[in-house]
Amino acid sequence: MTLLKNQYRLLHELGSGAFGKTYLAEDLHSPSNRRCVIKRLTWNQNPQMAVIVRERFKREAALLELLGRGSQGSIPELYAYFIEGEQYYLVQEWIDGETLTQKLTREGPQPEATLVFVLLGALRALDYIHTRPTPIIHRDIKPDNIMLRHGSGQLALIDFGIVKEVTPTDGSGAVNTILAGTKGYMPPEQAAGRPTFASDIYALGMTAIMLATGRHPGELIDPLSGEVVWRAAAPQVRPMLADTLDVAIRHSGRERYQTARDFAAAIQAALSSGPIAIPPLSAGFAVALNPSVATPTPAWTGASNPPVGPTPTSGVTDIINQLQGQAGGRRATPSSRLLITMLSVAAGLALLLVAGGVAWQTLSPSPGKRLANVKSDDQIPNSKAGSEPDRRGASNILPPPGMAFIAGGVFAMGDDAAENLSEKPSHRVVVAPFFIDQREVTQEEYEAFVRATNRRELPTDWVKGSYPPGKATHPVTYVSWQDACDYAAWAGKRLPTEAEWEFAARGPEGRKYPWGNEFDPRRLNSEEAKIKRSQPVGSFPSGATPEGVLDLAGNVAEWTASDDTAYEGSAYKPDLGAKIVRGGAFSLTRKYASATRRAQVPPDTRDRALGFRCVKDIPRVGQQP
Repeated sequence: MTLLKNQYRLLHELGSGAFGKTYLAEDLHSPSNRRCVIKRLTWNQNPQMAVIVRERFKREAALLELLGRGSQGSIPELYAYFIEGEQYYLVQEWIDGETLTQKLTREGPQPEATLVFVLLGALRALDYIHTRPTPIIHRDIKPDNIMLRHGSGQLALIDFGIVKEVTPTDGSGAVNTILAGTKGYMPPEQAAGRPTFASDIYALGMTAIMLATGRHPGELIDPLSGEVVWRAAAPQVRPMLADTLDVAIRHSGRERYQTARDFAAAIQAALSSGPIAIPPLSAGFAVALNPSVATPTPAWTGASNPPVGPTPTSGVTDIINQLQGQAGGRRATPSSRLLITMLSVAAGLALLLVAGGVAWQTLSPSPGKRLANVKSDDQIPNSKAGSEPDRRGASNILPPPGMAFIAGGVFAMGDDAAENLSEKPSHRVVVAPFFIDQREVTQEEYEAFVRATNRRELPTDWVKGSYPPGKATHPVTYVSWQDACDYAAWAGKRLPTEAEWEFAARGPEGRKYPWGNEFDPRRLNSEEAKIKRSQPVGSFPSGATPEGVLDLAGNVAEWTASDDTAYEGSAYKPDLGAKIVRGGAFSLTRKYASATRRAQVPPDTRDRALGFRCVKDIPRVGQQP
């Protein structure tokens, strides 16, 4: 096998294209021989161009690194780049999943709910790259370049080729560039070498149409009119959503949606107008369905592309990676709240199609083993005495026992007013719907896992193989990150990403705390309560979220699945190898209870104030939750 840089062992070729070849490889310098993707870039070897190619390659590698780092998993991370014998190589994250092409080959034409799921996930990624300080046009959106991760089903956009920065030569927002793209997904202006943001919109629309019909775009072209005729081959797509896709693939770029946000808003409008049984909605969703609120319309009247921003700087400021500072609780503007609300409804309504009988075919993990002693809902403290836990927005999607349904959507993650640099800047994040434990995992639940798996490594405060007397319903603590992951896998669940955790705590309206924007020491077990130890889960019901999720602030801090990374545009320097912990604890002051607060903790840490809770992906139709 070929060995590159005496570090990367090539396993086999994954594919080839106009910009080079890709290989699956192993990083022999990593403890686990981490798998990665090596991309060898192709150029014409002209000696006169060597210096220019080298400098452009370095600059674009740095830009790819920034893209992956701030994308919350929607773009593969760039691990390294190097030049060897005038060959140029990129080392990127290997995504364990399948492309939409593979999914289509395996399953055939996809149901409407899957189209919406893919569209919203891809639009999240496009909005991210289109609205960066230096905007990026992908130029090769197609089913081969969109992947769904195994386990989470999260969508990832791959194969950026040579990065396409937007550097307009006139006021149109178009950019002169070498020809790139794939026939059938490439609109006319891109074929002429002048792509715009709307070119990526066209390609995504054609991708959705291929998923719906199972046919290549070239097979759907009317030879007389040149129009894409596809609706008869996709009867599962409602007319309003089909109209939306037709706008996205209009011949003229100016007649399409001009931004990813416009496209997403149109999808929301198409779904809300269709024959869907809409359940009772939470206050955060209700405003989007208020007839008095105007729904944004597609911007095909000649609106220009967003202005091009400055080139990002490559330097970052070193800071001490400690828990310090206090979140400021910044609220979204009215216009951004409306956008967030509408996209939240789009994601929620897409999943309601599942309850109505439309097949949900996105990837999800196997159910795994059900926890034997999970308490039923009536054993969980309610947010109000004598009442049922609040499940507004989830009446048609029944959560597993002990879990709450989070409808998903778009929210402003982070806090620009925070003193802690790692929380900045605030940025839009799309979260897919999921279930979340209403409580932290308890000592007795963890003991069931230990006994069922004959686990030898126990929490360090346990005596004679069991938890301390009287602590059965307290959250389990003194568990490492891997301990928490192993429990979650055994229970058929997983740890939440930090974006999922923050969205569950803040909701689409962007609360500062799970209950609202004002700190109230009576609603949580923090240092201000002066209890100085953990309490049984759910002991502070007034601190619950509207969905009935308890103790997201205080009691014990909680592991998440996420590595410590810097938000896009932040000067924060990540603590490499650390995991993100959320939620504050009984031993910490109020500033750590903010829903945006991030703590960076080594994964082997075991602490008396550190526990976890789990989440679960929405199951397929016919699959038990």
